[in-house]
Amino acid sequence: MMSERLDLEHLMDAPRIRLFRRFGEHLRTRVRGLAILFTFGFIIGYPLAGIALEWMIDQTSMIPDDTTIIVLQPLELVLLRLQVAGYLGIALVVMALIWDAARLAGNANLPEEVELPSLPKGALFRGIFALSISIGLAVLGLIYAWDVLIPFLLEYLQDDAASAGLESTWHLQAWIGFLLSLALGSALAFQVPLAVLVVLRGGLVEREMLTHYRRHLWFTSIVVGAMLSPPDPLSLALIAAPMIVLFEVALLIDAIIPQKN
Repeated sequence: MMSERLDLEHLMDAPRIRLFRRFGEHLRTRVRGLAILFTFGFIIGYPLAGIALEWMIDQTSMIPDDTTIIVLQPLELVLLRLQVAGYLGIALVVMALIWDAARLAGNANLPEEVELPSLPKGALFRGIFALSISIGLAVLGLIYAWDVLIPFLLEYLQDDAASAGLESTWHLQAWIGFLLSLALGSALAFQVPLAVLVVLRGGLVEREMLTHYRRHLWFTSIVVGAMLSPPDPLSLALIAAPMIVLFEVALLIDAIIPQKN
């Protein structure tokens, strides 16, 4: 009994557990700041959402032939603007979490009295670098969604309806929601290599652990893809497949590029 207690105390004092504990404590101190950041993104996102929605509605080239988009209630645009503004607020919160995680990663052995804002200069560089990579990956995900994923799915759904002798009619809120869910799902899916490299280079997990549980992580990608994509198998596959490929690419990058001590 005493040995089990000592083993548990040793485990809880391990560098990785200590790092997770410190990051959790730091997040508790940042709750108010994250709430303010979300509110700021929501406020500035509402007028920007109007511009974005007008642009999306004007993309007539995205609308398949013989497809009609209708408005069922006058408040749809207002609700959509609120939805897009909320997405922007969430995006700012996620970027702040990426910033903190990248700065803290790799500093598990620092003394407990060292606070996150006082981490070495290298931590600041890691935060800026990770944030830049995150934005770049999000842009790639949006390009993938807009140029590949969305046109392919719209054509597929249109052909499926036509083969059944049906005409396609989209409710405006469902149409914009379809485009947004695929675009944002792709942007989040493309963050996989950054997340993998942060946990590997930050010393949070060992490479052997990720390779050992590869199949479980692939299954997790499918589950996450189902959460991020519209409710059809093809959308799920086109979201989950890039996540699995990018996971393997991140492992390959970690194996090729040596880690500095």
